[in-house]
Amino acid sequence: MKVGMNLFLWTDSVCYRIHRPLLDLVKGMGFDGVEFPVETMSAKDIALFSTACDSLALGRTAVAVFNTALYNPVSPDESLRKASIRALGEWSRKAVDLGADLLAGPFFQGLGYFSGASPTEEEWKMALETLGEGCSIAAAEGIRIALEPLNRFEMYMVNTMAEAKRFVIELGLQNVGILGDTMHANIEELDVAEAFCGAMPHLFHVHISESNRGTPGSGHGVPEALLRGLKAAGYDGWLTIEAFHGGSTPSMIPALCLWRSCEDSPHEMARKGLEFIRSKI
Repeated sequence: MKVGMNLFLWTDSVCYRIHRPLLDLVKGMGFDGVEFPVETMSAKDIALFSTACDSLALGRTAVAVFNTALYNPVSPDESLRKASIRALGEWSRKAVDLGADLLAGPFFQGLGYFSGASPTEEEWKMALETLGEGCSIAAAEGIRIALEPLNRFEMYMVNTMAEAKRFVIELGLQNVGILGDTMHANIEELDVAEAFCGAMPHLFHVHISESNRGTPGSGHGVPEALLRGLKAAGYDGWLTIEAFHGGSTPSMIPALCLWRSCEDSPHEMARKGLEFIRSKI
């Protein structure tokens, strides 16, 4: 397994001129790769970051979310569903240019969108149809898509690993699997390790995220049984830290309810999180 670091810890708008030093930081700490929020990244910055990662032998993955005002695979508004398809194609091409082969995110619906009721069969079918078309574009680009179930306070369509597995199986695309996030699973799953291992072989990606979104290993969000179980189940993908620190991701604060900062600095959160994961695997 490889250990990655999501740049959301520092920013939700990655800029080469400002954030290039972060690559040296994570490389120096001992990470194997970096996860880039690609939605707002320019083509120029992506090319520069790709070259820099190559020079440092850093792997990379890509991540994005559907801003409900712009995209939503389950919206009654057809234009938002079509925009979701275009976005998956655009972000997949950005991932290719970045040198990544995986794009991850909670693509079942727009982030923080709620109908006020449980998901309907019609919405499920709309999600399958919309993501089927968008993920097929990604497949043509050579990109794997990892769909992330979120907790009930951020998403109503898909909350558990079992629901995500059902969706992926019904979708039936070889390049589509599941992103499991420990913070969300800590809320929704009765047994986190069992839920993740039960998602195999459809588990494409893992986010290591503490129960308070802070420093991995400081709370109860990342059970030791999970890391042991993943190894025993033959998971050989990324264990990527997704942590947040106060106002570093202003566009996501309302949807994720990021009202306070962890006591550790962002750099310390990354360092301690990496040490925790390495000590368990």
